Amino acid sequence: MNEKSLPLLFLGTAPFAVGFLRDLLDKKYNVAAVVTAPDKPQGRGRKLAPSPVKSFALEKGLPVLQPEKLTDESFLEILENIKPHLGIVIAFRMLPKAVWALPTRGTINLHASLLPRWRGAAPINHALMAGDKTTGVTLFHLNEGLDEGDIIATDSLEISDNDNFGTLHDKLALLGQDLLQKHLSSVLCGQLSSKRQPLNTDEPYASKLTTENTRIDWSKSAQELHNFIRGLSPTPMAWTELSLGSEAQSTLRFKIAACEVVDSSIASDLPYGAIHLPRRGEMEVVAGDGHLLRILSLQAPGKKVLSTRDYLNGAKLPENPRFI
Repeated sequence: MNEKSLPLLFLGTAPFAVGFLRDLLDKKYNVAAVVTAPDKPQGRGRKLAPSPVKSFALEKGLPVLQPEKLTDESFLEILENIKPHLGIVIAFRMLPKAVWALPTRGTINLHASLLPRWRGAAPINHALMAGDKTTGVTLFHLNEGLDEGDIIATDSLEISDNDNFGTLHDKLALLGQDLLQKHLSSVLCGQLSSKRQPLNTDEPYASKLTTENTRIDWSKSAQELHNFIRGLSPTPMAWTELSLGSEAQSTLRFKIAACEVVDSSIASDLPYGAIHLPRRGEMEVVAGDGHLLRILSLQAPGKKVLSTRDYLNGAKLPENPRFI
């Protein structure tokens, strides 16, 4: 039997996964069904919206499954009737054994890091935030552990100083699509060997992004702050608060979209977080090491992202402004 005719089960939700599904269809693989997250409320009107994977799958006429619980008996019964030869997981949630072990060849996952480094939910963000110089993608078999299965293959790339989450996300998606296509036929035929991951490792974990761990800590060095901000741009964006200096200690929340380190300037006489306006349309913030971080674009409360120059044209900052 031609391996491309074997039924595949595709599981994904995020935009990262769409290109993989498109590539499978372009290469004429038999995607028997797509599993994605239930529709979620979005925007100011909180209307239910489909995931990017669902929208694409419906556009291509593929059967779409959206179980609330992956252990639901009716959902598992549908999967059993499909009789998938292989499951492919891209940017989805952790699967129970009842799902990942069901396909004949089990289930494989494409993870956007060089495992075991950055296991977890947000590997691309954390690689940038940590200042990594190299990252990559890993194709591996799923097992009971989170991103701990046997590795089929990896591919790596250098992280540019100009990369942010958006650009690195797109580069890794293309790298991952190539890696999957290179090895998929052999995986379907059971002709590929794999190697075990080390389970006891000091490699860092890519925890889920939250309000707490995306807040800017201005006591960090300028380079650390630059990495932190680019690792969260263009989404969800690092955030901070502008102190209004009033007796009530009121603040306004800002998001920082882009910045750069000012190598030639030192501001040791100012506290970290202090805002410096050296020239018209420019904003620099003192980092914990005394160096300055130039803010290139930001988002004020209730506004869209603007260049710093455009924001300052219509903004009135308090006396001795400071981010806290």
